[in-house]
Amino acid sequence: MTGALRATVGHRALVVYERPDGRYDRHYAHWGAADLELSHEITPETPFAGNRTTRTGERWTPAIDPTPRDTALAFDDAATFDYRAFEAFYVVSLAWLVAAYLPLWFGVTADADVHAGALVAVESERDAARVRRWFRATRDVVRDMVRRDVLDVEDAHDYLASRVGEWAGSRREVISVR
Repeated sequence: MTGALRATVGHRALVVYERPDGRYDRHYAHWGAADLELSHEITPETPFAGNRTTRTGERWTPAIDPTPRDTALAFDDAATFDYRAFEAFYVVSLAWLVAAYLPLWFGVTADADVHAGALVAVESERDAARVRRWFRATRDVVRDMVRRDVLDVEDAHDYLASRVGEWAGSRREVISVR
């Protein structure tokens, strides 16, 4: 990606931190999805992924906003968000294990439910690129089926949820949100 384009586009991510009560606090990271770097940068010593300079280089700021957007959420609520708006979702356990997921939006029409989708575990940016390619191709075929009135939107969502689960098999975790 060119520098000019990168300056105008964010790689938004959500980061949820497990709490001792089993609930989660949800935080925002504007560049958090870039190369899935947060997977390796969140540690007990750098809970908000250390410090990075701002675009202007004027001061240091954490990569993840330390002020939670939402607090004390059940996991299902923490994993419910606008799937079109975020490129990565991270779960940080109490033991500081970080799991990275790709939000896959099931939208087959422009006005489709923005919360319908799945979170698919990924291990690296290369792995994420593979998952994105497969899913986009699969969703494009399903969109064509909806446009041709072969499937309705609800059936399309069910089919995509089923395909994502079958494709992932036992190799990777899938969290369905619908």
